[in-house]
Amino acid sequence: MTLPTSFLPVDHHDTTIVTNDHKIMKSLSDYYINENKQKLHSNLQTNFSEFTCLSQIIKQTNPLTHNSNQNTKIFTSNKGNLILSQHENQQIIQSPQYNYMPRVNKMPRDLRSHHNCLKQLINSNSPQPFDSSQITSPEDTQFSVSMPTHSSNISDFPDSKLFHNHTTDHTDLPVTTDGSFEAFKILNNPLDNNYTPTEDHKQYRSLHDTIQDGKFPYTKMNSQTIPDNASNNSIQPTNIEKNYNQVNSTMSKKQTLTNFDEFPPTPGGSFSQRGKISGAKLSFHHISYEVKIQKTLCSKPVIKTILDDVSGILRPGMNALMGPTGSGKSSLLDVLAGRKDPKFLSGKVLIDGRPQPKNFKCISGYVVQDDIVMGTLTVRENLSFSAALRMTMHYTTEERNQKVNDIIDELGLNAVADSKVGTELVRGVSGGERKRTSIGMELITEPPVLFLDEPTTGLDAYMAGQVVKTLKALAKRGRTIIFSIHQPKYSIYKLFDTLTLIYRGQIIYHGLAKKEPIRYFGRLGYVCENHNNPPDFFMDVIHGECLRQNGNTPDVQIVDHHDTQERMHLVGQQLIQDWQTSEMAQHVLEEVSSIANRLEKYENGSKKSKDKAVDISFAASYFRQLKKVCWRSILNLLRDPLASVIQTIVYLFFALSMGIVYFQMNDSLESGIQNRTGLFYFCTLQVIFVNLATIELFIKERVLFIHESSSGYYQVSVYFFSKVICDIIPTKVLPILLFMPICYWMAGLQKTFGAFMFFELILCLTTLAAAAIALFISASVTVFGLANAIISIIYVFMMAFSGFLINLKSMAVWLSWLRYFSIFRYSMGGLLAMEMKTLRFCPMNNSNTTINRQCQNGTTYLEDQEIPYITGWDLWYNVVGLMVIMIAFYILCYVRLRLLNKYK
Repeated sequence: MTLPTSFLPVDHHDTTIVTNDHKIMKSLSDYYINENKQKLHSNLQTNFSEFTCLSQIIKQTNPLTHNSNQNTKIFTSNKGNLILSQHENQQIIQSPQYNYMPRVNKMPRDLRSHHNCLKQLINSNSPQPFDSSQITSPEDTQFSVSMPTHSSNISDFPDSKLFHNHTTDHTDLPVTTDGSFEAFKILNNPLDNNYTPTEDHKQYRSLHDTIQDGKFPYTKMNSQTIPDNASNNSIQPTNIEKNYNQVNSTMSKKQTLTNFDEFPPTPGGSFSQRGKISGAKLSFHHISYEVKIQKTLCSKPVIKTILDDVSGILRPGMNALMGPTGSGKSSLLDVLAGRKDPKFLSGKVLIDGRPQPKNFKCISGYVVQDDIVMGTLTVRENLSFSAALRMTMHYTTEERNQKVNDIIDELGLNAVADSKVGTELVRGVSGGERKRTSIGMELITEPPVLFLDEPTTGLDAYMAGQVVKTLKALAKRGRTIIFSIHQPKYSIYKLFDTLTLIYRGQIIYHGLAKKEPIRYFGRLGYVCENHNNPPDFFMDVIHGECLRQNGNTPDVQIVDHHDTQERMHLVGQQLIQDWQTSEMAQHVLEEVSSIANRLEKYENGSKKSKDKAVDISFAASYFRQLKKVCWRSILNLLRDPLASVIQTIVYLFFALSMGIVYFQMNDSLESGIQNRTGLFYFCTLQVIFVNLATIELFIKERVLFIHESSSGYYQVSVYFFSKVICDIIPTKVLPILLFMPICYWMAGLQKTFGAFMFFELILCLTTLAAAAIALFISASVTVFGLANAIISIIYVFMMAFSGFLINLKSMAVWLSWLRYFSIFRYSMGGLLAMEMKTLRFCPMNNSNTTINRQCQNGTTYLEDQEIPYITGWDLWYNVVGLMVIMIAFYILCYVRLRLLNKYK
């Protein structure tokens, strides 16, 4: 579909909008003015809202008439003011504070198509990206526009397939087959005047296809047809240049991917939350991804190809990656997001024509398939946590709270803002609201690129639609939204801007969404019925369920109808071959190659082009990170009944039961030594085996930790210290300090303050050492059952080699050294040495035994057990032993977290 030939670009430096249908222009102008009158009192600041401000883009233009039609109405802007000019009486209506264009959904339906076309023409001069999905083909509208002359040479952009007219002195506009067009700005680099234009400048481009049948959507109007009065009151072209410079100075304050070294990954200061976002253009060049798979321990590893030489370009808008299960769509998404191990990758990913920065994961957003928000926190608390750690210290608490409120309002979470997200035990928000909370945490930094891994998985049809509509609203503001999805319904599919179909790691379609894929498969002989859902149709084609109208290939025809896998394989290979030989694929490869060549040319000719090695930077200080992560851990602990209430009850029950069983022990030879040994042994067992629950600490939060640490929330050491300070100490050490004194005084142990404090110290160090071992196992093993088995075996071996169940003198020499690694040995040794060294045990007077027994010192028992007690070091030797084991395993745990594979 093409526009009529009366769609005439005017050869003039300033933007001019001309229409032969004065009624349409009058209606639009009146609507704009009436809408804007309601907003004059607010004195809004310039913020690039839903539609770009006319007064910032269009400068004064000349009153023009077309074919000497004096009834033509001109809608223009004079030095920032909105003007409706009627040539008959020169009546002028001005709006000096005009800075807003009304939302299209509030506009009368008969004006929408004309408004969309007008918006597109205006945005062709705008430094802000616009939403091409709202543009319709205005067959009955006749406008004209000319682009401002610019210092950049269009020949610097060979990948822009511009369709030039008969004359070459006019800057043409890229076009698409449906008659609409997109025009992006060409701006000089504000940081370097000698910089060669690259992809980080939004440039003129076309979308995958060519004009068919030789029909051009516009023609050139000769300068002779412009009326004489066109030169009256003309403004020099420098006004437009000044306008662009003004916009450039504003945009340079906004965070982009190309100037990240200067501007940190935080929301732009001068742009409101609802302002436009400069999305990034991602190009992936010959990406291949292979992994080694070893089915059994004895088998040789087999190399499996996940992605095989895929290339393409993804621009601002809704970019869907679709394919059957195991096709590689999620792997491609992770590659683009920088979340795959580079050692298994070949090819490159460019962001706006430049290499992907090392901190790309910090300045982009990534929403995983399984929502990993903290379930015990409310929606607002989760968003506040992200804002506290990902917004720089320059922002005040009020500004952070306002940012959180804006996102809650934008994502439609007001009704559940103060509700808990929910856990397995605590009922929370719905699945769609949980997904939107995950999206909101990534929107805190206003990322220009947002990745989502199957955002509709696990949601019902309505919730899935609501989530995708939310993403569409974000894309309209200029973001690049890239997501994998399996098989959506039509109401979701029609929101896509581009579609990439993948089969077994290779692309079978990459281009515009909606009707274009259907036309592409139609040219291959696959016909989609009118009532059929396009995604269902695509899956039927891939699985071989839909036959070609022009007949299958011979290889497919000979395959048995019931051999689904073989038929799917043959059809898939044919689809891959069809795409690789298609004209659309060649256009994509040409554009990808031109981007790579331009980058190579620039890098060879400029010393500044070499990217610096940029480490992951953190917006918050170390102390602030530790404070906020500890705050979250404490809230999670207090709101988790398994972690707080139950463990408290267990310790209280143990202390009371042991105090009752061993109540006021005597110093008799028959029971005094045995009872004290038994009490200390049970106390040691309690403080050690209570740490079996610790092994799920890192296993449960492993995905959360990997995502947050790699996304720049906090440093690894912050997370590690927060777990020790806010999880281990409150749940393991604090109960010892609160409840073990009950057991101590009920049992009648030594009534000295020093002995009591040493008792508490030994038990605290014992549980900390046992927790350190459990944390190390938790950080090293991903399966809870396996980790539980490993830690149980370790504790049992330490118990066996403590010397209290097995006599160390009878143990083989090559095994007896294991006593030095037993926390049971140090705990029991310290407790018994402090208690026994001053006691004397005598036989009871009423003893029934006839054997003459003598009183015995407690030191005799210590000597039999080979427990040193004579010097002060003999006591503190056990303390040092526990501290060495504790510190060693905490260091190992931290190192393991540092070395944890943060790639998916």
